[in-house]
Amino acid sequence: MLTVLIAAALLGGCGGSGGTTVTGSLPRHEVGPRGEEIGGEAASLLHISQADCAVLQRRAEAQSGRALARHSEPTPPSSRCRLTAPGVTIGVYLDAGHAARQRYLNRMVEQNQFGAPDPGRITHPVAGVGDPSPGNQYASWVPDLGSLFAARGNRWLTVAYSVAGVSSPQSLQRAKVLARLGFRLSAR
Repeated sequence: MLTVLIAAALLGGCGGSGGTTVTGSLPRHEVGPRGEEIGGEAASLLHISQADCAVLQRRAEAQSGRALARHSEPTPPSSRCRLTAPGVTIGVYLDAGHAARQRYLNRMVEQNQFGAPDPGRITHPVAGVGDPSPGNQYASWVPDLGSLFAARGNRWLTVAYSVAGVSSPQSLQRAKVLARLGFRLSAR
């Protein structure tokens, strides 16, 4: 019986991740199978509405100089706005689900693991789009995918930008404008 009590006391003193001990009535945050903190990033009802998609459409039409067809799926937590025309495919995708920020971070790690050593397939930090951080880790451009990935709070926004005749650096600049607009619109 004494052995059981000693073992229970030792196990009871073990902390969670990072060596911290959860005591008293503090909420317990557990780590999921991909390293995400369960309970730390709640899902929200934030989304890209049909009206938001229309605003994004007008901005993208001004950028491309072409009339674009709009396809909207405004249902949270995974909403999207696709804009198309011959030679044009632009998608703005918002993930506001549980642990979206952690999924963003996981995706960037995987992109670098599987894209290396090709510079066109790995992430390139982008300033002024995602949450401020050292090294701009919350916004990344992957040139070969023509995609800008960014996280603000618990929102992960992806802008996939493909317009015939537009260079990768120019596509990045245009994607940044749409990403900032998408974050602003979806924050309501």
